[in-house]
Amino acid sequence: MAGRTWMTLPAAALVVAGATMLVTAAGATESSSMVVTGRVTFTGSAPAPEPIDMSADGYCVDQHTTPVMDASVRIDDSGGLAGVLVYVSNAPSGAGPAAGDETLLDQVGCIYTPGAVAVRVGQTLVVRNSDQTLHNVRVTPTLNRGFNLGQPMRGIESRRSFDQPEVGIPVRCDIHGWMHATLHVIDHGFHTITGPDGSFELPDLPAGDWVVEAWHPTLGTVSSQIAGGGAAAIELEFGG
Repeated sequence: MAGRTWMTLPAAALVVAGATMLVTAAGATESSSMVVTGRVTFTGSAPAPEPIDMSADGYCVDQHTTPVMDASVRIDDSGGLAGVLVYVSNAPSGAGPAAGDETLLDQVGCIYTPGAVAVRVGQTLVVRNSDQTLHNVRVTPTLNRGFNLGQPMRGIESRRSFDQPEVGIPVRCDIHGWMHATLHVIDHGFHTITGPDGSFELPDLPAGDWVVEAWHPTLGTVSSQIAGGGAAAIELEFGG
């Protein structure tokens, strides 16, 4: 198939830049499960972070001792890319570890925390206002039912769930235009959001052929195909 490279690696680290590649884990048996670990990285020149102007709400200004930067591409000193959805794009519906009861999207210092959140189909998303100022939460899916919540005071929580898988749902606050986040709804348990250093782990995958995809709201997607069982370490690379 054009654009695809096939490689067999002993517990390998494989760099994938805008292509799909196959990793076969070493020491695997057909009945074993897989643990996929790795990092999502960014190469090239990232967009320069810009300071957020919070002057429209004095409360928001007072919550920060230094300027808050709005960085659409958040990388650490070694190129690790934070806030990226990593998931098995061809996993069957309902597979994988059970979902927790609830997942939290908070508003702290007039910033969505975390900036990216993933829930299972049917799992409860808790939206909390931890600020002593008015927020609204506008969620605009394509496949699921959207909503626009007003949360006028600290401690208010609202709960919603979603019945269709959907990646990349925008979350906005109409009152504070700099506030934005991304919500993902996945119909299985093999997904995570990368940490500040771009690292991730997908445990307990059954042995098999899987496509691991990384999704970023401005950079798009890259993917890696893995096969077998045991352990696989991959690096998914976005280029600038």
